[in-house]
Amino acid sequence: MKTKITFAAVLLSTLVSNSAFANTGTINFVGSVFDTTCDFIGEQNGAQNNTIDLGTSAIDVVNAGTTPVVDFLLVGKKANGDACEVEAGKSVDVSWIPATGLWDAMGLQNTGTATNTAVKLMDKNNKAFSAFYETVQYAAADAAGGKLPFKAQLVKTGADATAGTVISAAKFAVAYK
Repeated sequence: MKTKITFAAVLLSTLVSNSAFANTGTINFVGSVFDTTCDFIGEQNGAQNNTIDLGTSAIDVVNAGTTPVVDFLLVGKKANGDACEVEAGKSVDVSWIPATGLWDAMGLQNTGTATNTAVKLMDKNNKAFSAFYETVQYAAADAAGGKLPFKAQLVKTGADATAGTVISAAKFAVAYK
């Protein structure tokens, strides 16, 4: 009887331990610690909101790689409405990670209906963000009036693009140092 109970306990233990580890994954945690608290919003052509309009491009323009580069800003404001300035001698780091899809070789994956397209997100020096380059540093001279400059462009990902919508989103974290 004791052998049957021991065998049953070992079998049950094996089943529980196997099922407990069968589903695994990765959780990414993002945060920052800083002494300046600001709210950020996107700004394009003077209009502030969190949608950057890349415009409408013809398929031949996308496939030729000549879509326009769109300038936009992240604008930081304190609770009292004052600009979040970067103090002289200090800097601010801005990190970007995909909120929809992933990084692909050309940029943020498109979750819309157009195929073979992506959104190329760039820093102030036109360097494209990717899985290997997610954080850029800005000095006080780069962020006049609390405005951090960025660029975006609709691009093809290799094969010819097809008509449809282009939808991508990225999360950002800003840390004053």
